[in-house]
Amino acid sequence: MKTFFLTLAGLLIFSVISNGQLYSSQTKDHTILVKGTTIIKQIPELIFVSINVKSESQDYSDCQNRVLFKMGKVKSAILKQKISKDLIKTNEITINERKEFINGKTVYTGFIGNISIIIESPYSIDISNKLLTAFKSDSLVLNYTVGFRLSEAQKSQMRQEAITLAIEDAKEKALLIAKSSNIKLLNINSITYLDDDLTYLRDRDIIREVVRPSQDAFLTVRGTESDTPNIDFNPKEIGIIKSVRIEWTIEENN
Repeated sequence: MKTFFLTLAGLLIFSVISNGQLYSSQTKDHTILVKGTTIIKQIPELIFVSINVKSESQDYSDCQNRVLFKMGKVKSAILKQKISKDLIKTNEITINERKEFINGKTVYTGFIGNISIIIESPYSIDISNKLLTAFKSDSLVLNYTVGFRLSEAQKSQMRQEAITLAIEDAKEKALLIAKSSNIKLLNINSITYLDDDLTYLRDRDIIREVVRPSQDAFLTVRGTESDTPNIDFNPKEIGIIKSVRIEWTIEENN
């Protein structure tokens, strides 16, 4: 799996910053504080499908039977495509009263049943084609959403690489600042791991890169039997952001 690295500009803070400015409460005399940030992107290995099955009836038992029958049709259509039954998970089953507002009053007019089915599998063109074929068969009327996820192995590898590169990014910046400012780096006082989501929200350089700070990527595609979309099932890259802040003790060169 090819991995892409993107190192972004860090936040550089000197001890000469006044008390009213950024991170001043944590800045000591004769120190330099540097932030290193890295984004790593990979093509996700997992495909994720959420299917919603719905049925309505005026009778509770009939509504339940109808939605279970439809769920059976959906599972049968998927199994016909030789997709393993172990991949098909029932996430939620609900039967709720249907409410309508009539003549200024809330009136109960029957029941609505919903079942959520989840399928998660290693991504391949074959599995995506099988799923699309299943959704178009047996006159199914349902809503589905398709997305992609990083596998646990991908997330572990990307975290390790991103943290390592973020530290290297901070070191490189500190050395450049020291050289440009005629100061010497003595030792590291502290290393702080920063929250990824907060980094994403406040760092303009990262925002401009348009990288999602999440481990899921969902297509804005929904399909029904009467409106089957032409879906591009090629998963897009997902980015993981890691940032660290490192403080060095410094002294001026003679």
